[in-house]
Amino acid sequence: MFNRYNLFIPAMIIITPLILSGCENYAERTHESWIEAPSGVSYDDSTVYARIAYAINTDPGLQGSDIEIQVDDGKVLLTGTATSQDQITRINMLSWMVDGVKDVNLQVKIK
Repeated sequence: MFNRYNLFIPAMIIITPLILSGCENYAERTHESWIEAPSGVSYDDSTVYARIAYAINTDPGLQGSDIEIQVDDGKVLLTGTATSQDQITRINMLSWMVDGVKDVNLQVKIK
């Protein structure tokens, strides 16, 4: 007697080894350069300094402030004077927004 299962079993015998042969260990075929994710973008101190200086010097809300910027390994030291606490807060915010800043030491005083 012939039914559809008579074709199913031989087909599975043929297809199963093909499917299982595709389930091999891909870690053995992975290139070394794909194993570690690339490191993030790093910024040198001069780039961080330039971006902070640009942000502070071009902000119209910071007119009248006199800020000195020092950057050492992503750690920013801000000294000088501002005309209000709002300016000091804005200077701090603009500094933290720059990529590559790891820490901000804010020592700005009100005039």
